[in-house]
Amino acid sequence: MALRITYSAVFIRNYFQDSSSFSFRRCLPSGWTFLLFSGIFTLVSEKIFLDPDDFWRTFSIHFLVGITSFMLAAFAM
Repeated sequence: MALRITYSAVFIRNYFQDSSSFSFRRCLPSGWTFLLFSGIFTLVSEKIFLDPDDFWRTFSIHFLVGITSFMLAAFAM
């Protein structure tokens, strides 16, 4: 699937190469950088807080970090 998306992106870029009316940056949502950083923050939270041996106790901390990141990203967009 990743190869198909990459091929499509390269094809679209080459197709609109001489056109100044199309830009991939304008296709992205307005808060895409904040969404990217909240995803990274959630992955870091998983590595730091989530313990497989004591899953249910540590899951709540990681879940709160994830839901907070999601809510902030939703309001930023």
